[in-house]
Amino acid sequence: MDRNESLNNYNFSNPIDLILLKKMEGGIALLTLNSPPLNLFSLEMTRALGWRLHEIASDRDIRCLVITGAGDNCFGAGSDIKEFPELIETKTVIERKLKYEMEVHDYLQNLPQPTIAALKGIALGGGLELALCCDLRIMAKDSYLGFPEINLGVYPGTGMILLPNLIGETRAKELLYLGKTISANEALKWGLVNKVAPKQDVIEIAIKLAREIASHPFVTVKIIKRGFKMVHETEKPRKEKINICLNLSEKVFSTIDAKEAIYAFIEKRKAKFIHR
Repeated sequence: MDRNESLNNYNFSNPIDLILLKKMEGGIALLTLNSPPLNLFSLEMTRALGWRLHEIASDRDIRCLVITGAGDNCFGAGSDIKEFPELIETKTVIERKLKYEMEVHDYLQNLPQPTIAALKGIALGGGLELALCCDLRIMAKDSYLGFPEINLGVYPGTGMILLPNLIGETRAKELLYLGKTISANEALKWGLVNKVAPKQDVIEIAIKLAREIASHPFVTVKIIKRGFKMVHETEKPRKEKINICLNLSEKVFSTIDAKEAIYAFIEKRKAKFIHR
């Protein structure tokens, strides 16, 4: 069974209001967390996000996805803390909230399409976790990010899994133990984001990058994304990793677009991809 099939057991809410999806030319789409000013992850917001991700995963017209938050000051500020008292009293924090959030984060990581987080504003806690689930991140110069969970005495969830892989154990512990925030320039230096830009340019840069990615053969892009996960996210012997790469290469060389690209190169013309 696919590791994300369990999401089908959840009753996804209609995401039209909380999660906006705009399909654009060039095979890209823009997904917006639409609960300003903080874009907090309530139970309803997370359900709506899961619904949208299912929709995106099956849409063959979307070849790259940009994710941002409504408003100019916040990508996502984490969980809606007001929901916790009831969940704690009924002892359903894990069952009703955290388990489901991690399922949705996992689903985002495993989308076939490459994903880009456009951070126009702050990204904290669950908001930063969502951004780390994306393949690439563009961040506004005056923004900051961090995991403040320790200040509430709670566990950082998906951040515990993703953060050390990106910045190493020492820096990850610094962020998680202290609940500190770091600037965009620090995030760039630490390898948490790919590019820092003025706030007004963040979406434009992310969309431009998405269009460039989407212009490449989609089958190959999907295989590259899958290959990263298969080779780097689990401990495997080197020989097994080599075999994985050879098997994925075999799939790529059997595509129509690979043949088209090779002949276009030889014939000194621009390739015309059909994403097959």
